[in-house]
Amino acid sequence: MPIALLAAALLAAAATAFAQLVAPREEPGRATRTALSRVVIARDPQAVRFYDPHPDRVRRLVERGILELTQTTSLAAAWGKFVRPADIVGIKINAAAGPTLSTRRTVVEAVVAGLRAAGVPSHHVIIWDRSADDLVVAGWDIRREGEGPLCYATLPHAGWDPATYYQNPHVGMLIWGDHEFGSRQISERSYYSRIVAQTATKLVNIAVLMDNRHVGLSGCLHNIAMGSVDNNRRFQTEALHYDPGIAEICARPPIRDKLVLNILDALIAQYAGAPTFQPEAAWTPGEIYLSRDPVALDALGLQAIEQRRKAAGIRAVGERARHVRIAAEIKAGVANRAKMDIVELKP
Repeated sequence: MPIALLAAALLAAAATAFAQLVAPREEPGRATRTALSRVVIARDPQAVRFYDPHPDRVRRLVERGILELTQTTSLAAAWGKFVRPADIVGIKINAAAGPTLSTRRTVVEAVVAGLRAAGVPSHHVIIWDRSADDLVVAGWDIRREGEGPLCYATLPHAGWDPATYYQNPHVGMLIWGDHEFGSRQISERSYYSRIVAQTATKLVNIAVLMDNRHVGLSGCLHNIAMGSVDNNRRFQTEALHYDPGIAEICARPPIRDKLVLNILDALIAQYAGAPTFQPEAAWTPGEIYLSRDPVALDALGLQAIEQRRKAAGIRAVGERARHVRIAAEIKAGVANRAKMDIVELKP
């Protein structure tokens, strides 16, 4: 067999095997093909004034949202649907956008209060992101021990787990901070943060509704996937990137097995120029989106951004955000509104 044909056959076989690996597991007896992804949008236009979130109103948004999402009547019961007192809960935030556009502290504090109501000790809660520098610039204090909640980063604190990685044939150029930097120049592996692979038993993903110049949308999928692995430039550069990478990382363990809740922070949102805060491209919906399904939240968030870009005369995000479509295609969630159970809560 010619070498070219042999290589094509091997790649096809590898693709089939990988598709089987990332396919989400179906719970016994559950007809997932007909289930709707439940999404709650809690809205309060008065929750933000002059880009300053109001703590009490934000806390109320999160509380109402989680009660409606779980269809329970107490915070302890609602959060008990996601965590147990023995869990180590990693709250993945987006701190890369500075103090105004990053995940808001008021949202995180409301989530921590809910976890405490479910019996999770505060020292079992880790607020984290990829870079400690980003955390500090966004206004977070690094805390690696004590009563908690703890707050630290993969770099330089936790590091990467050498035994847990995502691999595909698309190689990336390694830079300082990548696990294999210094031993190789390029790699087809992306290693997971020890926070994700080893420390946390449950993950809560709090993303921000904003655009991304490379991949269109910095929503839930991008936040948890690209914040959890090294060698990630190969998935989010404007040219020659591996399109399915973001979706596939979310669709396989350890993220698939540990991610229990997604929150899209749309108190302040931005439709162009992110992650740098651009007041002329920002608006204040005063909204919190909640769902177990990160794809559904991203699909709805993308629609909101596209509407704003159209009104401003800016070209559509379009296929730059194709990771959302791909995530739906590999059944990591749903992107079709007809497959969502959307509940909107007004003040």
